[in-house]
Amino acid sequence: MALFDIDDPNAHIGYRNLRAAAFPQEQAIKDGLERLWLRYKPYADTNFCTAFSRHPDERFWEMYLAIRFLDARKKMRKREELTADQRDSGPDICIRKGRRRIWIEGIATGAGNVDNLDQVPDLFAANADEVHDAPRRQIELRITTALQRKAKKFEGYRKKGIIEEKDSCVIAISGGQFALEAAGAGLPHAVTAVYPFGEEFAIVDRETAEFVAFGHKFSAEIKKARGRAEPRTAFQHKMFSSIAGIIWSLRSIGNFLGQSDDFVFVHNQMAERPIPRRWINWDAEYFPIEYGKKLRKKIRRG
Repeated sequence: MALFDIDDPNAHIGYRNLRAAAFPQEQAIKDGLERLWLRYKPYADTNFCTAFSRHPDERFWEMYLAIRFLDARKKMRKREELTADQRDSGPDICIRKGRRRIWIEGIATGAGNVDNLDQVPDLFAANADEVHDAPRRQIELRITTALQRKAKKFEGYRKKGIIEEKDSCVIAISGGQFALEAAGAGLPHAVTAVYPFGEEFAIVDRETAEFVAFGHKFSAEIKKARGRAEPRTAFQHKMFSSIAGIIWSLRSIGNFLGQSDDFVFVHNQMAERPIPRRWINWDAEYFPIEYGKKLRKKIRRG
C-alpha cells in the first residue's frame, strides 16, 4: 500500500490536501513522504497508513525519526523481528546495541488547547504591529508535559515485560508544529526544560565595555499562567532515572524537504541505563558536568 492510498473523507485536512496535491509544493512534499514510506514500511505497524491519514504530524515524526536512525546505520529491528506484544503495544522504535536494546518513543507535541493559558502562541496569527516575547516558557511546559506522559508509558512497558532491565529508553520530542516559535538562539528548549538554567545574562567589563562572560541564572521552576509551577529539574531527579535522554527536533511535514536532521540530544544526569556519547552524529549533544551545575556541548562532526 502506498502512503496516500487511504481515501477517507474524515481524514485530517492536511492529509487530504497533500493527497490531492493541487499545488507544486504539495506534490513535492507528497513525493518526499512517499520516499520515506518506502524505506520505513518494513518497520511500521500494519495500520500505519490509516493512522497517518488521521494523525499525519504524529506519524510523520515516527517515520522521519526511524529513517534518520537508518541513515546512521543503527540496527533497527523490523516489525517481523519483534514479539507480538512488542509489535502491537510497544514503543515506536527498537534498536539493538550489543546485548541490550534502545527503545525510542516519539511524540509530536502540539501547541496546546485553545483554552490552555500556557498554549504556545501562534506568531502567524499575531498582529504584525505587535511585539511578543519569545514563548520559551510555554514551549518548555510542552516539553515537560510530553516527558511526563511518555515516561509513564515506558513504565507501563517495563511492567508488561516488553522492556528488560538492561534496556535503555529515549523520548524523542518534535516541536515541529510550532517550529517558528521555537526557533532562535540560546540553549535549546529541551535543555532548559529539564535542567535549571534560566534567563541568560552577560557580564561586561566597565572599563573596556567588552563582554567578558555569559551565563544563565539558576531557575528551579517553570512558571505557569495559573496554578503551581513545573519543576525544571527532571534530569536531576530520580523519578526520571529510567529515561536515558531526550531527542529534540523542529522537523515537520512542512520543513523536512532538503534539510539535514537537526537532532539535539540531552543526556539525563540521573540515567540508570545511559546511552553512549556520540552514539550518532547529533546536530548538538548536551551532557552535564560538575553534578549538573554545568553542561558541556558537542556539535556535529564534519
